[in-house]
Amino acid sequence: MSDKLRELEQILGGKLERKNARVIPGTDGIPTREAIYFSDDGKNKFRKQFKNITCFTKLPYATSGGVNEAGCDITPPSGPLFHAIVYHGDIDGWRRDIEEGAKGLGLLLARIEGDQFVISDGRLFRLSECKVEFT
Repeated sequence: MSDKLRELEQILGGKLERKNARVIPGTDGIPTREAIYFSDDGKNKFRKQFKNITCFTKLPYATSGGVNEAGCDITPPSGPLFHAIVYHGDIDGWRRDIEEGAKGLGLLLARIEGDQFVISDGRLFRLSECKVEFT
């Protein structure tokens, strides 16, 4: 089995993430990308929410790179549910686009700082206290 997996990784040109070795977005320390979490709006499916927050600004600030879903949800002890997205390229531009989208949609943002889950409303929780789910 491992030979077939290595062969597939060679064909794809990179490593496949093992289910039992998932990394929480924002904890990997890769300087060329940034992870941010936005609060679930409680009304729409994730895809619609992703589009709403990433396409909120009429003229985007980001001039290069892109934004992707990160396949991870975090729920702090007192809620709400947060979805991870990761952006790269024009990190400052993407950050500004997401922040403006969240503000316009009335959503909270959160990030991971060390072992803390820091929410834009001032709350913070140890990451170990939060429910983490990979989607």
